[in-house]
Amino acid sequence: MRRPALAVLAAAALAGCAQNTTPVEKKGYTGKPPLGAAIAEAELPLETWAWIPFDDAVCADGSTTGLAVNRGSGSDLLVFFDGGGACWDYTTCAVGTAVDDHYGPAEWDVELRDYVPSSLTDRANLPPSLAGATIVFVPYCTGDVHGGSNVKEYGNAVFSETWRHVGHANVLAYLARLAPTFPTPRKLVVAGSSAGGFGALVSYEAFRWYWPDAQGYLVDDSGPALVNNDVPADLRDAFYNSWRLGEALDPVCVECRSNLSAAYGELSALHPGDRIAFLSHVRDPVMSTFMASTPSAFEASLRELEALVFAPTRNARVFYDSDGGQLDAHMLLTPATPYGGGSYVATHVEGGATLPDWLELMVSDDPRWATVMPP
Repeated sequence: MRRPALAVLAAAALAGCAQNTTPVEKKGYTGKPPLGAAIAEAELPLETWAWIPFDDAVCADGSTTGLAVNRGSGSDLLVFFDGGGACWDYTTCAVGTAVDDHYGPAEWDVELRDYVPSSLTDRANLPPSLAGATIVFVPYCTGDVHGGSNVKEYGNAVFSETWRHVGHANVLAYLARLAPTFPTPRKLVVAGSSAGGFGALVSYEAFRWYWPDAQGYLVDDSGPALVNNDVPADLRDAFYNSWRLGEALDPVCVECRSNLSAAYGELSALHPGDRIAFLSHVRDPVMSTFMASTPSAFEASLRELEALVFAPTRNARVFYDSDGGQLDAHMLLTPATPYGGGSYVATHVEGGATLPDWLELMVSDDPRWATVMPP
């Protein structure tokens, strides 16, 4: 399907991006968030997946999309952002074929069959403290790690193609209806893998705007917002210039324009009662390529991220798995490939620490929750 596509696109587009110099002010989300119509309970059968179409959420090709909901019996809410590829110019968007620009019920049926059973989003795999939670699956079809607010024309002298990088706009459309449908979640978990990990990170403040009273948890799986230019400057600038990523991130983190890792620290400080997690294989071959790095250099960047950004906080931790270098060693909450390409429940590091046990410590607010990574 589309799981490992991020890395395929990076190397070809790191040159020629305009510098990211737009002046901004730290705005924050202010006022009351806008609300739409609640999703009717009749559309949400208990403990069964239902596809909910949204007329005001669109994919890159202009088609409408939606989200999938598995309503639970309790008040907790787990929102999971789907992963996939990213694109930001003519080569990666119009010529490349690794980024989905369409997602509807047929694509969800494939997701439900091939990926959900081995992922966190399967009800049987939920941490015990989230038993009874409602699970929301946010699809991905905008090429912008769920963070864009821009319509972009890519082309050359003979061909052009319009891309709707509107992932952030879609998130706001979803929130406007999810909030009145689930108005008072006890625990709110915002998670995602790969591009969805980035999406969970850049969208988290919007979720806290809508649900400020919930106990909050952010789980960024394999969407590494690395320190300074460990995310290459040209690549980072392309995110802001082509997607207008600042619409999603500036309210919480203006510094992110030069240092994406600042997002973790800003969210940690803004929400000291929340818990923030970043998960990764230490030598993730997909993300190391995406960052124009090598597996060993990528591991060094991950360790720097933990030491400089996570370790100083009271409420943010990492879980690094040592199973790097394998072709499918990308993402921990969901399998990279269907039919046997890994499983969330099997993820572990040296010493037998399992990811399911670690996430249970996290969402149960256990004081024993701590960083886990190979020596």
